[in-house]
Amino acid sequence: MSVKKQFFLVLFIILFPFFVCATVEEYKKAVELDSENVIKRYNLALAYYNECIGGNQSLCDSAIEAMKKTLETNISDKESHLKVDATVLQILGILYYNYKQSVDEAIKYFNKCIEKNPTDGDTYYYTGLCYLRKNDNDNSLKFFMDAISKNTQNLLDAKFRLGQVYFRKKIYIEAIKYLEEVVKSNPKHLEARELLGVIYHNRNDSLKAIENLKIVVKYNPQNFNAFYLLGLNYFKEKQYDKMIDSYKKAIEINPDFPDAHYNLGMAYYYSNMYEEAIKEFEIAKKLNPTDSATFSILAQTKTTAYEYYLSKGTTYYTSEEYIKALKEFEKALNIKPGDSVAQKYLSNVKDVLKKQVPEVLQVAKNLFENKKYPEAYEKWNYVLQIDPENSEAKQGIANIEKNISDLIAGKEKIATEHVKSGNYSAALIEYEEIKNLVTSDTKRKYVNSQIQAIKEKQKSRVNSILAVADKLYQNKNYKSALNKYAEVLKFDPNNEAAMNGVIKINAKMEADKEKYLALGKQKIASEPDKAVGYFKKVLQIDPNNQEANSYIQKLTGKDAQVAIDAKMVKTLYYEGVDKYVNGNIEEAIKLWKKVLTIDPNHIESQKNIQRAQEKLIAIKNLGK
Repeated sequence: MSVKKQFFLVLFIILFPFFVCATVEEYKKAVELDSENVIKRYNLALAYYNECIGGNQSLCDSAIEAMKKTLETNISDKESHLKVDATVLQILGILYYNYKQSVDEAIKYFNKCIEKNPTDGDTYYYTGLCYLRKNDNDNSLKFFMDAISKNTQNLLDAKFRLGQVYFRKKIYIEAIKYLEEVVKSNPKHLEARELLGVIYHNRNDSLKAIENLKIVVKYNPQNFNAFYLLGLNYFKEKQYDKMIDSYKKAIEINPDFPDAHYNLGMAYYYSNMYEEAIKEFEIAKKLNPTDSATFSILAQTKTTAYEYYLSKGTTYYTSEEYIKALKEFEKALNIKPGDSVAQKYLSNVKDVLKKQVPEVLQVAKNLFENKKYPEAYEKWNYVLQIDPENSEAKQGIANIEKNISDLIAGKEKIATEHVKSGNYSAALIEYEEIKNLVTSDTKRKYVNSQIQAIKEKQKSRVNSILAVADKLYQNKNYKSALNKYAEVLKFDPNNEAAMNGVIKINAKMEADKEKYLALGKQKIASEPDKAVGYFKKVLQIDPNNQEANSYIQKLTGKDAQVAIDAKMVKTLYYEGVDKYVNGNIEEAIKLWKKVLTIDPNHIESQKNIQRAQEKLIAIKNLGK
């Protein structure tokens, strides 16, 4: 933030106001005719000065020379000098400060002005600015205080400058006092707001920092520093969605600043948006190839992302949501090209989908012939997701679009079934599609009322689960709380409170991991047993943490049990998936139950066991 401030005195000719519009040449002629007249010398100097501040800076030197000449002219005319000398000295100070960039000369003339007129608060204010430019905090503080006590016309800016000086001196309580007075008088004083943002950030008062910085970026959307600092404070508050917005805007302003990309990557990471996180870390690495922290977090993110996408893919696979599974396996392979596990599952899914197409097409045709248009529409649309160019599916959808009324009725029936089963999100999707199909205002109002009613049911269900999740979080039962927040997202995928809950827990676990890792490192030499204990705590949070396991290996000669258990969980889980997709459902259940004996909170195994048991019951019923 600049401490430079230009100030001007726009003065008119004294004693002879009817000569205001006269030219410099006319004043020069007047001085030639009466060279010992102090007032005429003063008026010529003012004419030069007004031209100078009006934009003709070539006359600034002439203004200085004419002002000095005024001070020297006819010293015996004390009455005239009493009228003009203080103003002349003040203007000389202004000219040396603004145009000659000579702060010491400016101070010299301002001090002489104060001797002539010790009650003029503006001169003290100008002198304070000079000392501020010299980085002389003590003298600038003194003169700004005097300016305020002598009622300077620049009262608000004098208070701002006091806040600025106290900030420089790291006396933050006093800085806050003056800066808060400034923004109270002028809520849009952006320099004061930005300084308050910095101070509150340094004092870890992130909410007040955010409050001030939001105003700065609102009125100055090109302020990179404000957006950057705003992002840091959203990070402190775990508001990662807003952190993402702040760093996106910071990067728009300055795309070549590596730390902005790094921090945006962290916001994505905590939001489980791993593809986006990796992209930002890659940019940060390119911009700053010597930063080890970027390489470390990039490697960690890729490992986490691969496991995340592979786990999601197998969960979708076992629930027979093959399109979703396909996308997750493709993401896993983007992270880890050539990976045999992801490639195997991807090939299996593609084979399943390829085999499904003829069967699904026939089902769609039968549904259409029986006038079950929504169901037929869904099947043909499913084929197009597998094969976007499938002509039969395209024609089928075109045929359905000729039977809109039947399609609407069928979709409403499906939505009703979804509501009964508690699948509110699916019901809302159906009604939103219906709203796009209806043509009458009456029907549209009805659809809107249905949407509102479903949202109320969804809200009620969600709030009851959120209350349980929040209580579990308060009791530090993070894994159970995480499960509940995930349950909320099943009913309402965009629920901000649940997403924030997941992010909050992830951030807490990440902070604990970093804390235990640091404590472990501190104890390696002095108390190796305690160090091992801390590293094991790291692995309880992040079983794939290679750094913690490496330290344990060095200190004990073997892998930590936590790491061994994590590897076993992973092995058993994927063995179960293989058994399940190959039709050996009972063996799959046994393997997933083994997983739960090691990790009772393994969500994917819990879900898969429930689905597998439901499938077994369905198979038995078919055989009766």
